[in-house]
Amino acid sequence: MKLTVLGKYGPFPVSGGATSSYLLQINGKNVLLDCGAGAVSRLLKYVKPEDIDGIILSHYHLDHTSDIGVLIYYYQVASNNGNVKKPLVFCPEGGGPLYEMVVNSPYFDVSVVRGGEISMLEDIDFEFFPMRHPVECVGVKISSNGKTFAYTGDTNVCDSVEDLYEGADVVLADGCFIGQDWANLKPHLSIEHIVELTNKYGNKSIISHINPKYTEEELQKAISGANEKCLIAQEGKIYEI
Repeated sequence: MKLTVLGKYGPFPVSGGATSSYLLQINGKNVLLDCGAGAVSRLLKYVKPEDIDGIILSHYHLDHTSDIGVLIYYYQVASNNGNVKKPLVFCPEGGGPLYEMVVNSPYFDVSVVRGGEISMLEDIDFEFFPMRHPVECVGVKISSNGKTFAYTGDTNVCDSVEDLYEGADVVLADGCFIGQDWANLKPHLSIEHIVELTNKYGNKSIISHINPKYTEEELQKAISGANEKCLIAQEGKIYEI
């Protein structure tokens, strides 16, 4: 498995950056995790959208889905040129216009998922978890060939975060706040929470959904207790799982 960070910011990017979107490549398959602002432009540096086998949308907030309509436009043109491959899209039920656009798109093969469900893409297992966010949101464990990768989507502290960490080799985690700005009623984890989980479970964390107001110095200070097992995501970087 390898993970390419297409966009790491939330709820909006820095100049020249992109919001939450990631390309996971497994056994010759390409899986897109979320599709935030700038995702399609970044994706085209690595693979053609018609080579995407699966798409996971954790939820429908715009910093995770704002380029999904642009991607649909791409598939429309590709379809007119003879490409008929449909990526398998896993997404929660949202009830809003973005949800309706996704499930009614003729260019997607949509599977609506809920926490507790397990789905497959050939030899790749996807296990979904309900996360704690103001809208319905799913996290996912992706397993193949003895390796397990987990993605939290957006969440605050909940049992599912622990479930995602347990048994995962690498976790891509929502670290929108540093500790001094976090509160129990906010919609995201703090970086310090991720450090605690990493130390508890002994795996590796890639911290993303980075709030653009923080300096690199503040981010590095927040992960200082993780013994180099926590990394701040870098856009364009490829991580081996």
